[in-house]
Amino acid sequence: MKKKFALGTLLVSGLILCSVIAGAATKASAETGVGNDVFKVVVTLYGITNSTKDIAAIVNVGDQIKTKEFNREDPKNEGMDKVSYTVTFPNLAVEDGAPYKVCIVSADNLKMKCEEGKNSPLNRPEFVDIKVS
Repeated sequence: MKKKFALGTLLVSGLILCSVIAGAATKASAETGVGNDVFKVVVTLYGITNSTKDIAAIVNVGDQIKTKEFNREDPKNEGMDKVSYTVTFPNLAVEDGAPYKVCIVSADNLKMKCEEGKNSPLNRPEFVDIKVS
């Protein structure tokens, strides 16, 4: 009788433990664009010099485009050799592995330089570093 009771207790304890472990495991999924789950791309421009002209950073995700502009004469940028911008897409659901593109265009020569990436399954911003010069 004691062996059956001990075996039953062990079985129930094992099932409870499995349920707790399964419930604690998180499943990676697409960013929904709702609440704090907003798709973000952190764009870092580096290699900035005193001769760097204005630069437009363009981020394209799905059918949405956002731009940020770097102005060398802005007092916030004085003496910096790199600058970072966070571009957010609050109302856009982005699936894991979905492509996005970041391009920069300099006012100096109007040449476009692009970097492509894919949305990672981790719930964090995407990071793109682009050398300006």
